[in-house]
Amino acid sequence: MTNDTQQPILSIGDLVADLVVAVPHLPVEAGQHQLARDIRLEPGGAANFLIAGARLGAVMAAVGGLGRDPWGHLVADILRQEQVDLSGVQFSGTTTLVVVLVGPDGEHVFLGRYGQGDPLALRPEDIQQIQNCAALYTAGYALAEDRLAALTLQALRLARQSGRPVYFDPGPQFGAVPADIQTQILPLVDTLLLTADELALFPHPHPADLLRHGPRLVVVKQGAGGCTLYSPQKPEGDHFPGYPVPVRDTSAAGDSFNAAFIAAASRGLPPADCARLANAVGAAKVQKLGGGRNVPTRAEVQAVLDRFGIEIEIGD
Repeated sequence: MTNDTQQPILSIGDLVADLVVAVPHLPVEAGQHQLARDIRLEPGGAANFLIAGARLGAVMAAVGGLGRDPWGHLVADILRQEQVDLSGVQFSGTTTLVVVLVGPDGEHVFLGRYGQGDPLALRPEDIQQIQNCAALYTAGYALAEDRLAALTLQALRLARQSGRPVYFDPGPQFGAVPADIQTQILPLVDTLLLTADELALFPHPHPADLLRHGPRLVVVKQGAGGCTLYSPQKPEGDHFPGYPVPVRDTSAAGDSFNAAFIAAASRGLPPADCARLANAVGAAKVQKLGGGRNVPTRAEVQAVLDRFGIEIEIGD
C-alpha cells in the first residue's frame, strides 16, 4: 500500500520506550519470583502506530517529544530506521517509560511513568506539517501527559481548521484527562477509534450518541471479535469479524489496527476494506511478542489475508 499523495499521516505525541517482559504467569505477586521467558526494549505507544503504518507503505511522521536520554535516542534511532519522519520531534527532559508484563495467554499489564520536562509548543514547521498532512492521529495518552496536552489540543484544532481528517483513540487513560479538555475533543474528531470498554469513558457511551457530538465514524475494536463501524448511514453498526489466530501478546494490537485503518482510508479504500485490513493487521500482531520492531511486516499481514481469503491489495 502506498500513499499516492505522499502527504504524511501525522501522529501527535505519545512516543514511549517499552520494556517488554514475558512472564510465566500473571498476576505477579510479592515474594513469588519468576524467571522471564523474554525481555526486550522496544519503542511503544505512538511508535507502534508509526512503524505499523510505514510497513504498510504509508508515509508516516511524528510531532511531539522524546527525552534527551538513552531511551529517547533509542526510540528515535529505531523510528528513523523504519523511515519515519522525526523532524517534528523535540528532544528535551526525559522519555516516557513503560514496563509491559506479558502473560502466557497474551494478556498484559502496563506500568508506566510519563516523561518529565517543560510543556512543548508547536513550531512553525510543525504547523505547516499539520496543515498539509494526509491525516492527523492522536491518542488520549498525549492529552493526559502534562507537557503535551496543550500542543495536542492545538494540533487537533489546527487540523480541523485546515480540513485535515482527524482520528482519535481515547485509550484507557482518557478518564484521566481533565474534564475541560475532554469536552473539547469530540467536535474536533472525524473518526473515533476505541474499544468497547472505552465507550464507558464518555458521558454519551452509545456509538449512535457519539456520532451526534462530532465524529462521522465510530470504530469499536473488539479484539478477536473484529470491529464494528457506526456511521450516520449505519447507526445500528456494521460488523466485520476478526480472524482466529494463536495469541501470543495483545499489546500494540490496537496501535497496529489504527495504523492500518488510517493508512487504508488515506489511500481511498472504503470503510469496509479499511476494517478488514485493520482486523488482519491486528491478527498478525497478536501472534508476536511486543511492539516496536515486532509490529507486523507486510508479508505477515499478507499471510493473514491469504489464509482467510481476504482480497485487499496492500502493496507491490
